[in-house]
Amino acid sequence: MNRREFLKLTALATGLMSGMPGFLSRAAAQATGDRTLVVVQLSGGNDGLNTLVPYTNGAYYAARPNIAIPRKDVLTLSDTLGMHPALRPFERLWEAGELAWLENVGYPNPTRSHFASMAIWHSGDPGGAAKDGWIGRIAEKIGDPFCASNVGGLTPAALRGEDLTLPSIDTLETFQLKLPKGLEASYHRMLELPRQGEAAYVQRSTRQMIANTARVQANLKKYRSGARYPESRFARNLQQIAQLIAAGTGQRVLYTSLGGFDTHAGQRAEQDELLATLAEGIAAFHADLEAQGLADRVLIMAFSEFGRRVAENASAGTDHGQGGVMFAIGQGVRGGIHGESPDLEDLDGGDIRYRVDFRGVYAQVLDRWLRLPSQDILGGRFAGPEFVS
Repeated sequence: MNRREFLKLTALATGLMSGMPGFLSRAAAQATGDRTLVVVQLSGGNDGLNTLVPYTNGAYYAARPNIAIPRKDVLTLSDTLGMHPALRPFERLWEAGELAWLENVGYPNPTRSHFASMAIWHSGDPGGAAKDGWIGRIAEKIGDPFCASNVGGLTPAALRGEDLTLPSIDTLETFQLKLPKGLEASYHRMLELPRQGEAAYVQRSTRQMIANTARVQANLKKYRSGARYPESRFARNLQQIAQLIAAGTGQRVLYTSLGGFDTHAGQRAEQDELLATLAEGIAAFHADLEAQGLADRVLIMAFSEFGRRVAENASAGTDHGQGGVMFAIGQGVRGGIHGESPDLEDLDGGDIRYRVDFRGVYAQVLDRWLRLPSQDILGGRFAGPEFVS
């Protein structure tokens, strides 16, 4: 049996277990690792200029007379840049050297389409040829179809492989073996029947899946939060991710999203609230990991499909742009601001000119954090800011 056949059979075995999370059926061929990457997707196109604010740049305030962040409100990070005031929960992480900002990140021939741009970030292919996702390729590369999961909502395309789609978890409480009433005994008797060949292999995998399920579910029940999470869906998703990590599922990548960043009108009210939700949730998550003694094993990376135009529009908002800002958090990052700030007097049709290919950022987390060969997963070598220590 080759690896591809194994994956299909294991997926089939998992499919028999209605309602069970795929990752719990880590039957065999696990590619273990003690580090986890948590990817946070900011859907809608977050405005980078009002996130990492060029508070000494006159061109910034001239282009945004109504929505610019006043200098007095900026949380100063350097002589020229500071954070949006809603990101105050990040200050402790910045001071500890555990927050890295990545400036001017984008890709060649940018598009202002949400769908097309997000597909590029998911696939890691600006050319649009790849149909699978970069995280799905991780699963196929290491031979573990349960090495990553999305938490909350639908599975993003980033988690789709050529032959499989990694699982999505809504709530941990719903993920357990649930058989139709009255079938439990007959199902378990079926697992005891003698099998040969591939059927025997699937049978062993299923037994192991059940054993692992019981172990992980027991560990999930032992979880005690080490921090107080705010009341938001995003924070709940992060807390579930903390539970999974603490339960020892051994997943390499966990993914979640926060939407609503498409701020065409009334941007200040909308983005202010979203950034507060983002920062409060991540700060609680990081504090929880610290309390569990797991903070050194987790790196958080956040991205959005594009930034927004430099000038505000007539509705006190901003329209779709190109290039943007990313950030990474964790004890494994080199804290600071990586890359050059956008030149707001040398624009590309009203947008900032991107300087850093996002695949270089992916390469950093693959090679240096997950210790996986980025060239194999991204289809080439890409340089990026060295923000992973």
